[in-house]
Amino acid sequence: MKTKINAAYKKAFKDADIRGIYPTEIDEEVTYLVARSFVDEYQCREVVVGRDMRLSTPALFTAFCKGVTDAGANVLDIGLVHTPLMYYVSGSKQLPGVMITASHSPKDHNGLKLVLPGAVPLTEAHGLGKIRRRLERGKFNEPAKPGKVRSKDFGAEYQRFVLRGIKVNKFAGMKIAADCGNGMASVMLPLLAEKLPVTFTTLFTELDGRFPNRGSDPTLRKNQKHITKLLKEESFDLGFSFDGDGDRTAVFDEKGNYINSAEIGAMIAEYLLRKTPKAKFVYTNLTSRVYEECIKAAGGVPVPARVGHAFIKEVMRKRDAVFGCEHSGHFYFKDFFYTDSIALTVLYVLEIYEEAKKNGKTFSQLVAPYRQYEQTEDVIVPVADQPKALAETYERLLQKQPKRVKQFDGWHFDFGEVWGTVKISVTEPALKIMFEGNKRKEAQALQDEVVAFVRTLA
Repeated sequence: MKTKINAAYKKAFKDADIRGIYPTEIDEEVTYLVARSFVDEYQCREVVVGRDMRLSTPALFTAFCKGVTDAGANVLDIGLVHTPLMYYVSGSKQLPGVMITASHSPKDHNGLKLVLPGAVPLTEAHGLGKIRRRLERGKFNEPAKPGKVRSKDFGAEYQRFVLRGIKVNKFAGMKIAADCGNGMASVMLPLLAEKLPVTFTTLFTELDGRFPNRGSDPTLRKNQKHITKLLKEESFDLGFSFDGDGDRTAVFDEKGNYINSAEIGAMIAEYLLRKTPKAKFVYTNLTSRVYEECIKAAGGVPVPARVGHAFIKEVMRKRDAVFGCEHSGHFYFKDFFYTDSIALTVLYVLEIYEEAKKNGKTFSQLVAPYRQYEQTEDVIVPVADQPKALAETYERLLQKQPKRVKQFDGWHFDFGEVWGTVKISVTEPALKIMFEGNKRKEAQALQDEVVAFVRTLA
């Protein structure tokens, strides 16, 4: 078999996964070829295949399964699941796998998250580049016989795993608001609700790849209107909101205020340090400063990593970190195969809140000590030449005489009252920009200035 991938499809091969617009950058053909290349490259005998609810997912699922079986390997179809359940099956069964999803990207996108046995993600430097080159050569092994497809539901097994060791009765009486955003958290949340003595009031639980009610990223304010309204109008202890493939979590207090991911991460880190003193915790240069400061104050060791789930997981494994936090609502756990889990995030938050609630505190009172800084929403600005645009932005910000400058995964500038990062986007031809400070107005003003400058470079 000899084929040549269309140049447009190369845009889907990112540093940390395969993701692009359907059907111009990723379609059935490229998905089939990725599957064949994956099996050949890693000599897979069986591949776990999970999928989300996007409109193009059924076609890509069929293509991927055919690629696997044509290559002589078997498919373990785990159905419509949230991404962490695929990680669980890969990690617990030591199998390679794929999640067919574009995560939080817009509805016209789709993609493939590939992992090796143990839920180890592939990146361009470690695996995706090999698959892309093999795919472009178009030469594949011809097996003696095709593989087969079998289906299995891992919901109950996964439920037991995430709830192990937790005394669920202590959550009795809690009232939680949850916005599933028509995504795969709608499949995960019932697994918790079935066992927890908690009242969940849910929004948008119907799986719908059109995202008819809000965008998929729960950390953006424009996508928080419904959950905020529900929390303000009714009486709840706190609220959660999730992204399309169910690996991002946004947390809200009982008043409807969004709590920065780093503030939640700092709270979880301090809780974990009570059990594992001097443990290591991973962060990125877009994670609010409060996370790193709280870890150091509690005797832990903060460890930096590049922005992106695959890079964070890689550093966590290398440094044996117990937890990782990303500004985008990803929370990573060593005891979940070093991967992100919305179920464990919800459970840890509830455990920490339960202790505070016994002492008469509301959730807003619990998180108040962590709310020290104001962070802007990250802005992605398309540019034609990423390295050139980054270099010019560096020179522009250097003129403002920062107190400190650090080069790591982009440039981090500290001006005293305001600090922030400009970096190359992992997922698209753009720069990502985020600032933070003691006052939101000052951080937002600097970000607006930098965004305006970068747009002149596009």
